[in-house]
Amino acid sequence: MSDKRRIDLSTYPRADVYKAFNDRMLPQFSTTCEVDVTALKTQLSSSAQTSSTFFVALSFAVSRAVNAVPALRHRVIDGELYEYSRVHPGYTVAREGDLFSFCDSLDHDDFATYAAHARQQMDAVRQDPDLSVGDKHQMFFITSVPWFRFTSFHHPYDPVYGYIPVITLGQCVSQADRWVMPVAIQVHHGTVDGIHVARFYQALQDW
Repeated sequence: MSDKRRIDLSTYPRADVYKAFNDRMLPQFSTTCEVDVTALKTQLSSSAQTSSTFFVALSFAVSRAVNAVPALRHRVIDGELYEYSRVHPGYTVAREGDLFSFCDSLDHDDFATYAAHARQQMDAVRQDPDLSVGDKHQMFFITSVPWFRFTSFHHPYDPVYGYIPVITLGQCVSQADRWVMPVAIQVHHGTVDGIHVARFYQALQDW
């Protein structure tokens, strides 16, 4: 579903930046921007869709945006830098009792296929929760906190998953006849710069 190629540091334009940030104690940075989701919200509302469908549709847009930026597909594995041809989303899924489960899914170019698989995976972990860890270099993570609107967000640093982008979706609110929501992204500065994050936000807004 996803292959990778090793990046030769001798021809990699960011080699010096990569080396400069690779051994920092806290090499990640995060930022939050407000994203206009009016078109998506309006379309789904007119179709009487559920809030879970809104999440699935929004996660599809996030997945397209992440995959549109090569730097967000870069991973360091056993000290070597690689670029994946495609990376896949993993979600946090709400469960009863204010608990959650991890949920590994797949990226697809076609929304109907993507949505069907996402719903199937989310239903499965509600019945059989998954909090396991393992090789997830081929993934990125999406978490949702729809209960509040934030201006910044930062996740605990885990060196095992340190190069995997984490996208956080906040509360969707109405503002001046528009629907907006905060979207945070946390990345490793060894592989991602501010310009790459800007391209992610632009692609997300376009989708």
